[in-house]
Amino acid sequence: MTQNAKRDAARIELLRLLKGLEFYRAWRISGIKLVKGEVRQEDLNEIVEPSKAFLEYFDSAGGQYSQILQFVREWYSHTYSDLCYLTNTGSETVSSENRQFLRSFRSEVGFDFQSEAGLVAKTIRKAIKRGKITTENDYFLLKELEVDLGQTFLKGSDFDAVSDMLRHFENQ
Repeated sequence: MTQNAKRDAARIELLRLLKGLEFYRAWRISGIKLVKGEVRQEDLNEIVEPSKAFLEYFDSAGGQYSQILQFVREWYSHTYSDLCYLTNTGSETVSSENRQFLRSFRSEVGFDFQSEAGLVAKTIRKAIKRGKITTENDYFLLKELEVDLGQTFLKGSDFDAVSDMLRHFENQ
């Protein structure tokens, strides 16, 4: 496959993922508007950027375009972790709204949100199997889990193992 064909395939995949990102963004904005009556810039700053921004990043990234696709995949993973946490610790209303969002997402966007959330779990399995973190991208992805008290990917001894690997990577 040529470089142009690889880039075109990555762009098609990005567009598919961005359709879901926009669905999530619209859902969050409508929720804020429902609660507050209006949406302010500071509210928008707390939500993922519009898909247009990621497409612009991708188109201007040159040979580094795959990093943008990787970032959007990571967003799915972290956002799904947040949704799981809120669904399991929030009120019944919040839990119900999150579950309804996931059902609506599937029917409107055409794929399951959680099916795209596998990157974090895959990175965890890879690091634990190797016993070390080998790339900076993996480091940043796993570091986010360490500081996110609501994450649902790591528990107990796996959390401790990943923390140890993070310290080792930082000390290299």
